Amino acid sequence: MKILVILAPGFEETEAITVIDVLRRAKLEVITASLTSNQTVLGSHHIPIIADLSLDDACKNKNTENDFEALVLPGGMRGVENLIDDTRILPLVNAFYNNNKFIAAVCAAPLILDKAGILDGHNFTCHPCIFDRIRENGRVLVPAISDRTIVTGRSAGCALPWAIELTKKLTGNTDAILSGLAIL
Repeated sequence: MKILVILAPGFEETEAITVIDVLRRAKLEVITASLTSNQTVLGSHHIPIIADLSLDDACKNKNTENDFEALVLPGGMRGVENLIDDTRILPLVNAFYNNNKFIAAVCAAPLILDKAGILDGHNFTCHPCIFDRIRENGRVLVPAISDRTIVTGRSAGCALPWAIELTKKLTGNTDAILSGLAIL
């Protein structure tokens, strides 16, 4: 099972690294893709992360959603704005959604799902700072929530519950991951 994590300049490092780590502990194949052609992506706190490849390389197959079981969008306001401004992202989100693939977004990243028009009829959570920029219907203030194929998390402080919720949806079992994290 392959998961695509997109890293845009200004992404929130805690959210990206936490979900990548938890998914890899679950023995899932995580591919990180830089939004730009530069594989080194600078996060919101100026921490450089080296992506596995560029988004263009990850999407060489015109039906990228067939290559991956999940799409992960870390937050970080500048990173989210960069994702929204990129003409490839909303069609990619819609392709994953229309093919019943999992989409995970945390913090400000549910803005992307809202812009793509896929939050209607779903419960979701997001960072309180974007409440006034996103529709209210379905929004709940919890650390993490999944509704069918959409998994959302509230903030960097909720990155671990969000990552565990996504892992549970993808694998159906988190006992091994939780014991590996010494939570049990």
